[in-house]
Amino acid sequence: MSAKAIREATGKDLINRKFPSGTQAAKLRFATVTEKTNWADLVVDHPWLKTEKLVVKPDQLIKRRGKLGLIKVNADLNTVKKWIDERMNKEQQVGKAMGKLKTFIIEPFVPHKPEEEYYMCIYSHRKADSILFHHEGGVDIGDVDSKALKLDIPVDSELPDRATLINELLVNVTDEKQETVATFIEALYKFYVNLYFTYLEINPLVVTNNGIYILDLAAKLDTAADFICKPDWGEIDYPPPFGRDAYPEEAYIADLDAKSGASLKLTILNPSGRIWTMVAGGGQ
Repeated sequence: MSAKAIREATGKDLINRKFPSGTQAAKLRFATVTEKTNWADLVVDHPWLKTEKLVVKPDQLIKRRGKLGLIKVNADLNTVKKWIDERMNKEQQVGKAMGKLKTFIIEPFVPHKPEEEYYMCIYSHRKADSILFHHEGGVDIGDVDSKALKLDIPVDSELPDRATLINELLVNVTDEKQETVATFIEALYKFYVNLYFTYLEINPLVVTNNGIYILDLAAKLDTAADFICKPDWGEIDYPPPFGRDAYPEEAYIADLDAKSGASLKLTILNPSGRIWTMVAGGGQ
């Protein structure tokens, strides 16, 4: 398995195109902004940008964007433009990586109460897929591993029935929302498996009386499944780690990796260096 992170916009596009029907999940509206974006054309393609309050954030595999002050909430279009321009022209310090922000995602602002925010994550490991759920979501969730309820689905096993989902994961969700959330989890897990995700985190997942809203998303795909999922995935842009662009050599190896059942990786630390480290592994 060769897991690669995708942009939030890529994950939300997959949800819009491939998410199973029958839930109360709202269609995701978003617009991507880069250095080459023509704002006039963007507004024509997404007219809601001019009429609704907006949320904007970088879409470059940066963790804890809310904690880092990299999310602007409840803003109009002119404010969003100014906010993006300031960050495109400024060097950012995030962890040990430095660089300019180049890609942003803009979405409509969804008014909601803090108690309507949930946390959800599905991830794959050797023996099972694990589903984590916590009845409190958002930027202040803290150590989710110690808080969230967990349900393991062993390899080659089916998702348990709805009653089991409710009893194992949703005991802290109000009774009137348990069926709605359980139906969403069933659909999300089907989506996760069918499109060969290896990781899918939603925080917050907002559940109001009007529907379910996926506000923030992080995801990874198993690129070894490219030959299976290409018709569903389409062309996937796998961004490099924040702080630098991918070297041509890295892009070439990434392309080979996507077409192989093996795991092929290349990271160039110093393009002018004379020492190359090769790490290889094997097994049955």
